Amino acid sequence: MRWGSLNSRAALYGSVLSLEPTGEVRLTNRLMPSGTTMQEWYSFTDYQAVREAPTLPLLRVGRSYRLQPTLQTTPADSVVFDVRYFDRFDALLRVDVLHPPTYAFDYPQGCHHYTIRLANAGCDELRFTSIALWEGDDDAE
Repeated sequence: MRWGSLNSRAALYGSVLSLEPTGEVRLTNRLMPSGTTMQEWYSFTDYQAVREAPTLPLLRVGRSYRLQPTLQTTPADSVVFDVRYFDRFDALLRVDVLHPPTYAFDYPQGCHHYTIRLANAGCDELRFTSIALWEGDDDAE
């Protein structure tokens, strides 16, 4: 997955955001508070509301998955990913906060759709290329 378009849930006020010709995104904001959502990807969208198709694949219940981000942060390891799981009525089931270096999670029973958020954890600068989503545990290659 690439950065994609900006969405209304990303709070980037005061940020300098640039897209390089290579597709890499650079984001700089030394005053952004920790916990702020920098970007969010969806497995289910209301097209009439957001005019955008989902960017995340459908996952299988009970399976293990892991994220493999291609990014650099200053300071190092200063972002976290959180995976939010929703039922078919859009009620939040669970949130998994994924810290470096292991970005693994299990897709829960009763989940209809999910989101992945990239959140600030003290990051001043971010260079983001992509995220790969793999089925399997951390040791699988």
